[in-house]
Amino acid sequence: MRCEKKLKRIRQYMTGLLAVWLFCIHTVPVFADRAFNDIEHSYAADAIEAMAAQGYVTGYQDGSFRPVQFISRQEWATIFAKTLKRTLNDKDVITFRDVSPWALPYVQILQKENITKGISDQLFGAKQNMTRQDMAVWYARYLGVSEDTRSAGISSFVDQFDISDYAQTSVWLMERLELIEGDTNHYFYPKKFVTRQDATLVAYRVWLGGDDLRERAKRLLESGNGAGTTNQLPSLPEPDKPAVDLSPEIRPQPVNPEIEEPERHSSKPKPPAPDPEPPAPDPKPPVPDPKPPVPDPKPPVPDPKPPVPDPKPPIPGPKPPVPGPKPPDHSSDFVVDEVVIKAPELINQPETYPSYQLSFQLYKEGQPVSIPAASVTSVTYTFSDALGVFDEQGKIAHAENIPAADGMIPVELEVTIAKPYRVLKAQTKLIVKEKTPPPEAPNVIRSVYLATYTISQATNLDPAAWSMPYVFHNAKGEVIPPGSLPSDLKLRIEDSSEIFDENGRIANLHLIPAVNSVIPFKIEVESPSQGIHFISDAELTVVPGERKKQYFAVSIMLQGKGGSATTVDQIKQARQLLMDHFGPNLKVTWAMENPFVFEDTNRPQLKQVLAYVDQYGDEIGILDGYANNLYEFPEWNLKMDEWLYMYRYNALNELHQGGTMGSPSVFESMDTDQYRKYLPKSLTSFTVNPEQAQWLKDHYKITSAMGWSATQYNANNMYGEGSPLMPYWSNKDNPIVPAQGLTDNSGIVFMNSVTIDPIGSRYTEGSSRWTLHPGDPYVNETDAAPQLYIAQQYLDNPYQRLNTVNYMSIILDINSFAQKHNLSQIWDNFVNHFPADREVEIVGVDGLKQIYESSVGSNNDHSEFSLMFRGSGFKTAMDSNNSPANLRYLWTENASQRIILSKEDGDAAWSIIDFTDYTRSPVPKMPYGKKNSKVDVSYVTGRNFKLNPTAPLTADEIQRVKDRLKEIYFAEEVKYQ
Repeated sequence: MRCEKKLKRIRQYMTGLLAVWLFCIHTVPVFADRAFNDIEHSYAADAIEAMAAQGYVTGYQDGSFRPVQFISRQEWATIFAKTLKRTLNDKDVITFRDVSPWALPYVQILQKENITKGISDQLFGAKQNMTRQDMAVWYARYLGVSEDTRSAGISSFVDQFDISDYAQTSVWLMERLELIEGDTNHYFYPKKFVTRQDATLVAYRVWLGGDDLRERAKRLLESGNGAGTTNQLPSLPEPDKPAVDLSPEIRPQPVNPEIEEPERHSSKPKPPAPDPEPPAPDPKPPVPDPKPPVPDPKPPVPDPKPPVPDPKPPIPGPKPPVPGPKPPDHSSDFVVDEVVIKAPELINQPETYPSYQLSFQLYKEGQPVSIPAASVTSVTYTFSDALGVFDEQGKIAHAENIPAADGMIPVELEVTIAKPYRVLKAQTKLIVKEKTPPPEAPNVIRSVYLATYTISQATNLDPAAWSMPYVFHNAKGEVIPPGSLPSDLKLRIEDSSEIFDENGRIANLHLIPAVNSVIPFKIEVESPSQGIHFISDAELTVVPGERKKQYFAVSIMLQGKGGSATTVDQIKQARQLLMDHFGPNLKVTWAMENPFVFEDTNRPQLKQVLAYVDQYGDEIGILDGYANNLYEFPEWNLKMDEWLYMYRYNALNELHQGGTMGSPSVFESMDTDQYRKYLPKSLTSFTVNPEQAQWLKDHYKITSAMGWSATQYNANNMYGEGSPLMPYWSNKDNPIVPAQGLTDNSGIVFMNSVTIDPIGSRYTEGSSRWTLHPGDPYVNETDAAPQLYIAQQYLDNPYQRLNTVNYMSIILDINSFAQKHNLSQIWDNFVNHFPADREVEIVGVDGLKQIYESSVGSNNDHSEFSLMFRGSGFKTAMDSNNSPANLRYLWTENASQRIILSKEDGDAAWSIIDFTDYTRSPVPKMPYGKKNSKVDVSYVTGRNFKLNPTAPLTADEIQRVKDRLKEIYFAEEVKYQ
């Protein structure tokens, strides 16, 4: 009854302990016969289960307890306070600043009661490991030891000289109370760290001791039993246990750890060893004593009941007990106040039943007492149990009544002492244990762990280099070497998030969540040869990693003449805005049109641009609009000759030679070490024709082209489809098609300028305009929220590590910005709110070409680009431009094909909205267009939502799509028709 009241009292304080043990997660198999799946071979298994049943300790989410893991100071404080019903939630209490919130109320109460003092005024050392001597100190303070306590004694441990001075009395007291023990050689190891199983075992002993512990501690401290006090000899190992203790730190009790809490006392040392000579007969069998009994003056009546033997191997007779400070009592009277049943482990194994024996231990004021020889005949006892298993002597009389494993046998004991007369009673519940299986081979897998806790976020992850690392443990928790693993071992991953395939490889790169997210999954382990098959929980935390470099190509347009020309202030302001945000180490292209370089009134602007070339390494470029919409090809050639001649005249007048326009000498005069940096290096244009590109390469060595409308050759109904994302070496017959080899390589890298919204309305029915950028004249808003949203998706593109080059690019009409206030505000807002934590290098058009060339060489064989993208939800005023926010896109391409998938929110599968085969032959040749010509130069194969929306894909095209999606680690469901 008292035990039940105590448990009820303690349970009221035992809520919330889960937070103590939920740390990083590993995986272990589940054992059905234990509360935790990894304590089967822990020497403290029974104590762990008993404490868990009360809610004092808990395990991890994967069902493990991790018994050999060290326990931190704040974790131990929580268990200590909860087990002893100590809690405090006072925000006014000044406490240590390194304690976690879940441990704070428990550390506070221990601090308030002077049980712990921390490692400094402000630091508790919360995450430091707990040492064995400090654990003893905490409990000793709880039991009454203070700084003023006189040293009551010295412990009997062999290494007691290693115990710190402040802990000497505490360790002595804890040893005398039998709450701590040494190893089999009686070493204490005071400064070793405490494991979870050690901590739980000691807490279990203190919990069983209850309030009587404090009384016993008080009597010990007041009695002055110091250095001369007899310490109990270490118990010998049990016959069915290995000679070496499983724990070199805190040894398990020599009694059944699953015995319920006794009425007044915890488990105690073994009873005295029986004397080899039989005691005098008595009506009740006497308790054996190491010394021969003194014969009673009156011959006793013989009794058939034998004396109670010790179930443990006896301490050899010749070794007498160490004498205490008081002389032995030889009188026939002796005084005791408590009896405890000693019950060895009862295993459900019939061959062990004949040797099984219950016994008992007597105590006086918390100290074990042996029956004096003169009084041995005055002590009688009777064992009984409700199931009728044992006889009165504690032997098994009816084995058939023993319950199955995990069943309980309620046992009672009554001891009668004749002189002075006293009757003592004790109760316990003996748990029947299952037969211990034979030791397993060390290579039998019993748990699997991940060798890492983390995975990098998708933008930083190289999926080809990442693998799922496993570590396998046997039943003892030891790592199994890879060479010892079974040959038929099979592992399978079950991942509901669909990030990993069953082999643990990355299946869907883009599904990896944000930093600090957790990816849970299961690991299925199977080995038919070992007869194992279990499933364990695991998780990985997403962490930042090293990003691949990103580039932002900027081409700034310089246009007009006279009062309408781009001004020096506009040029300065445009570059300063970029430098204020991205720093001075950036390079841009100053793309100038023919009328701008023609006017000598623009010489100050040209001088400013050349100064930027000298100071920062900026680039000069040619700006040309819809040239094939305005001029025949010979006329366009003359315009280019005029551009270079007038540029040299107004920018580099010292080189001017009259009457040389159209002559190679104009270019040659600048193609020198002194002036080469001022030559134009790229073409910025709305559309690019192969003849134009080839002419610039032959005459001006220009091999870089950035098109305003790269994917739509759209001058007066002339249109075509090309790559808007990936820089590539263009086809000699069509700049919007990647070259497939040396024979069709134009030697010119072609780039698209409007990559801030690569899809937009282009694949939205009823819309034709697809550009959305800070310089779009049909955008009426004054902030750059849609553009920044789109740019962010480029910057956080999950496929960055797979791409040849990660880049955005843009052509800016800064003169129009000045004329249209909303455009200027949008660009300012875009630059000033560009994510500051993203490293982006600003480069010119030819600079981006050189970066691409350094990555892939002189062909497109290894070039690729992929982007996961969501619409901006933004409309422009022209042509119902719409980029729906409920649509996601996957755009992926390499030199062979372009593939675009789309998925509306709520759809079960992705749809293919574009498949363009760049290897198709012949490539449609793009003729030099002229005004009002209607020529279809589209390069459409497979399915294209705009140009061929219902075209079915062939089996070969479907297979190519599947192969490409596998290459980029995309395995979500796709509708292929």
